[in-house]
Amino acid sequence: MSSLTFFKRVATVAAIALGLGSFSSIPASALVSGHTLYIGATSSATTSTYSSTIAVGETATAVLAHTFIQSGQYDSVTVSALVTGGNVGNAGNLKLFLSDSSTSIDSSTFPTYYSGNTNLVGAAGEAPGNLVNAQNGSNVTSFDVNESSSASTKAVNSTISLRLIAPSVAGTYTVTVTTEALNASAGTTAAGPSVSFVVTVTAADTVANATSTSTRRNGTTEVSTGTAVGTDSTVVATRSTAGGTPAATIWIKQSNADGTANESMTVTASGPAFVNLDSSTRPTAGSALTVKNLYSDVDNSTNYGYTPIFVWSTGTAGVATITVNFIGGSALTFTETVTFRGPATTLALDTQYGKILRAGGFTSSGFVDLTLKDANGVGVPGATIILTSSDASVVASSTSACTDYSVAYGDAYAGLYSCDAITTGTSTSGSKATLSFKTVNTAVTTATEYLTTQPSVSVSLGGSASTVTLSLANSTGTAQSSFSPGEAMVIKATAVDSSGNPVYDGLAGPTTLVANKNLGTATITMNAYYDGVSTSQTRSAVDPRVFRNSNNLFAPAASGAFTISGRYGTDSAKEMSATGTVTDDASTAAANAASDAAAEAIDAANAATDAANLAAEAADAATVAAEEARDAADAATAAVEELATQVATLMAALKAQITTLANTVAKIAKKVKA
Repeated sequence: MSSLTFFKRVATVAAIALGLGSFSSIPASALVSGHTLYIGATSSATTSTYSSTIAVGETATAVLAHTFIQSGQYDSVTVSALVTGGNVGNAGNLKLFLSDSSTSIDSSTFPTYYSGNTNLVGAAGEAPGNLVNAQNGSNVTSFDVNESSSASTKAVNSTISLRLIAPSVAGTYTVTVTTEALNASAGTTAAGPSVSFVVTVTAADTVANATSTSTRRNGTTEVSTGTAVGTDSTVVATRSTAGGTPAATIWIKQSNADGTANESMTVTASGPAFVNLDSSTRPTAGSALTVKNLYSDVDNSTNYGYTPIFVWSTGTAGVATITVNFIGGSALTFTETVTFRGPATTLALDTQYGKILRAGGFTSSGFVDLTLKDANGVGVPGATIILTSSDASVVASSTSACTDYSVAYGDAYAGLYSCDAITTGTSTSGSKATLSFKTVNTAVTTATEYLTTQPSVSVSLGGSASTVTLSLANSTGTAQSSFSPGEAMVIKATAVDSSGNPVYDGLAGPTTLVANKNLGTATITMNAYYDGVSTSQTRSAVDPRVFRNSNNLFAPAASGAFTISGRYGTDSAKEMSATGTVTDDASTAAANAASDAAAEAIDAANAATDAANLAAEAADAATVAAEEARDAADAATAAVEELATQVATLMAALKAQITTLANTVAKIAKKVKA
């Protein structure tokens, strides 16, 4: 308790304490004084009534602040709490426990608290730890408070938590806390202050929401075992009604935001199933029932919070559907199915992994998978399957060749069997045998009849690799040696034994292959040999003759030849290799063609330039010749003009002479006529 809180609590009684301190002795008949009791949400409350609202199953809490002045060394106050109003029988638990205390003598001195249980008595001057933690033990609804040090007058302060824990019925409950003071020397008591705690309890929200789950488990397996809650386990059970274990358990978890979901449920089974609520008793009837939520829960159960519904066979094979309907307001529905199998009716080949077995007395583990199913196609586990060989000198017959997958991997693999074959020590490569499988037909009880695989399985024998040949193929596995840059490709290794027969299935492929150019990976990984061939592809785990990925390697990016090589055999004495070629791709060819066309265009342009230069030179010569011709023409023109001038002058002179001659002739003629 802080000093401030302490002084607030004793403020109302300080004057009395000081007054009492002025006397040398206290009257023997004096009772405690300055007695106060308050209730509220915190210790600083100064009210006598406090209210709280909770839901059914929750806890209501109030804080009591208690202070009094102790006049005599052994004077004390009894604090008691009692449910005085409401449905008392459904009020849950009522508890008082100490959370803080002090006295006015010394901050390290605490009063003594006594609840009637000697385990809850604190030594004088010590905090009583057991009373502080009383909420974790038995109910404490009354205890005494005093301070027995030699000082006769002191203030005693307590902070007390009051809890009404988990009322089970809605309503209003009143808790009354009373005090009674004892004058130890006089042996008299007097009632002290009291307070009231009014708790309104509302009905809890019992409607479930979509976070609720239904989880199916095999047999009586707990909900926490197997897959995640809300994710069903595979359940395939026998139709037999023998034994006392249910085929399945359906675990229902109701949930809502407050954690108070609590709806009843109807359970209906359709098909060959009974349902009940008792995992130890097989029912002989009952396909419908109403279930109360959490009917079987206990606090320490590993399945706490879940309601189990048990499903049993009616003795008929088939699929049963169990429907769970919530009937408290949510209308949630869960549907689960349980499959019941009948006697086996068919034994069939599922996958033949090994077709070439190893000669010379070796076991080919899991060389074939078989399925054993009932008339509805449901797998039947637990059968003994017999292998019969057509040639016991090649492969031995066996009455225990096949292993039930469901033993190791559960009901999801029921009806699937893995079978081995053992070659004899004297068997040789190239030998052959036909293998058949059979199991007792349990549906026939009057005689021993068998179910037999159809068709039978043919096998041949092979040895270890003696000669290995490498080749290349495209991504589809077709042989190919010329690739575009970066084209997906496959490496194949074909191996035969010393007799020239394909090596046995499952023999490890080459492990030392390297390439002289980058193939898109630093390591070349080859799968196991099947049918005498190992490749760089990834084989399917379901069927090794099916490839899961064929694009593990890629041709080099640069054009030209590349080589893949490796060694094998004893001391790696033998070599193997394959060579491929990377050609120009379409874009490179187009670029080259464009480059050639450009070169030709440049040549043509150069020729045109040369012709143009020659034409320019001819033009220049013509220009010179033209200029010379022009000059000659100009000279000729001048000469002609000069000649014309001279001719004109001569003509004029001639004309004058003619005129003169004519005049002379005329004169003569005139004279003659005359």
